[in-house]
Amino acid sequence: MDSFAIIVNGSNEFGVWPMLWKLPEGWNFIGPTGTRSEMEELLRRQFVETAPAPFIARAQPNATSQWAD
Repeated sequence: MDSFAIIVNGSNEFGVWPMLWKLPEGWNFIGPTGTRSEMEELLRRQFVETAPAPFIARAQPNATSQWAD
């Protein structure tokens, strides 16, 4: 049985990846390992899907903005 892990990149995007495969550039293994279905279930339980970090950063108020509180 193949072993899988959860991976994450610099934009806080998560995925499930086979442990025996080379990671794509910019991605890192995090958390436990298990079957693909176990890791997919862990992602469903632990993480709420959000916009990638670049979109979140753009949505933050800028201190120099005339619209900042």
